[in-house]
Amino acid sequence: MLPWAVLPCQCLSLVMSVSVIGRVSVCHWSCRCLSLVVSVSVIVSVIGRVGVCHWSCQCLSLVMSCLSLVVSVSVIGHSYDGEEEAFPGPQGINVGSFPKDFRYGGPDEYDSEAAGGPSADNKPRILLMGRQRSGKSSIQKVVFHKMSPNETLFLESTTKIIKDDVSNSSFVQFQIWDFPGQIDFFHPTFDSEMIFRGCGALIFVIDAQDDYTSALQSLHETVTRAYKVNPGIKFEVFIHKVDGLSDDYKIETQRDIHQRANDELADIGFDSINLNFYLTSIYDHSIFEAFSKVVQRLIPQLPTLENLLNIFISNSGIEKAFLFDVVSKIYIATDCSPVDMQSYELCCDMIDVVIDISCIYGAKEDGDNETFDCQSSSIIRLNNATILYLREVNRYLAVVCILREDSFERQGLIDYNFHCFRKAIQEVFEVQHKMAALSKLPPDLNDTATIQSNGLVGQGHTSDVLS
Repeated sequence: MLPWAVLPCQCLSLVMSVSVIGRVSVCHWSCRCLSLVVSVSVIVSVIGRVGVCHWSCQCLSLVMSCLSLVVSVSVIGHSYDGEEEAFPGPQGINVGSFPKDFRYGGPDEYDSEAAGGPSADNKPRILLMGRQRSGKSSIQKVVFHKMSPNETLFLESTTKIIKDDVSNSSFVQFQIWDFPGQIDFFHPTFDSEMIFRGCGALIFVIDAQDDYTSALQSLHETVTRAYKVNPGIKFEVFIHKVDGLSDDYKIETQRDIHQRANDELADIGFDSINLNFYLTSIYDHSIFEAFSKVVQRLIPQLPTLENLLNIFISNSGIEKAFLFDVVSKIYIATDCSPVDMQSYELCCDMIDVVIDISCIYGAKEDGDNETFDCQSSSIIRLNNATILYLREVNRYLAVVCILREDSFERQGLIDYNFHCFRKAIQEVFEVQHKMAALSKLPPDLNDTATIQSNGLVGQGHTSDVLS
């Protein structure tokens, strides 16, 4: 190699070494500039081989190499500009760039109390926990934010606790806390009392497509410590991402996780803890059905609602009825007959159709954007002599019924029974608010035992509503 070609190679090697040592996150424009400079240096060196004067090539090559070094230094400075100090995790684990003001929610996030609404402390909490990249944030976005499952592929990894208020109706009012999976929140530096004391349900997400040995260890530690702080927590396990698995493998995975998790709890004397397991995926309605079960466990009025639905369908010739939260498509109650997944999917699709058409054609001329109101209803006739019938209960709740065509011939009777059902639901709301006012407590779904002792869902009130 000619002597004038040595200097550019040495400078380029120095630039690459500095970039690697500095852990440079090079942005797009910097890459182009650096590539251009190096390319010009190489071109000059090549030209020097074919007869350009020796000293001119050396000077021009030296200038280009110096410019390359300047660009690299500016790239290094740009990559560290405004970067936060790395947050040292417990036990020496470095979790990468982390905000210095890390805490359980900032003062400007979901400050409902300052806005005049109920305090966040008075709402039950649903905690989403699990290992990193298990799908916790995707579940939250798909169920409560109408995000398409395909769009969740572009979600960034969660680096702090994300709080999300869900206040869609008088029955469905809670907070969802999404925990980052790479942090050990049982380290002494974190307050376990604050995390679990006001928790209504804890959802632990396990990636079924990955090795779940470490996830089961985390589940065991999470459940035992949370139970010591708050024995009233409902523990739910989502065996997630099962859409790519065969039916036999799904059943085998659920059986294995169920057995290993319960055996580990029984070995240390925690066999009284009840774990509920669900096979879930964001690409079908299984995640909505699983979340429906979770929310129902937080509703102390659930027996009353189920009893009302049983009376309604038995006197109307209806085969199946769901009481839906329209916004999230979570059914907060259904009748005593078993839930068929296909029927549930049909009802969810019907809600989507009604909402979409209402948003297009139901807007009022006075500018009111509320398209789902007391007059909202829908009838869909299927090709198998089945009818889907939707009626609005209040601003956020709707009843979706499945019945045969011959039963729908008595639509007047069905509508009359529905008005009686809606009136009974309103009375349940009134009892809830009256008892909350008497006890000087907001309508809280968190502590079922406390609410029952105050008479909110006592037999006296239930019989008044159903009579």
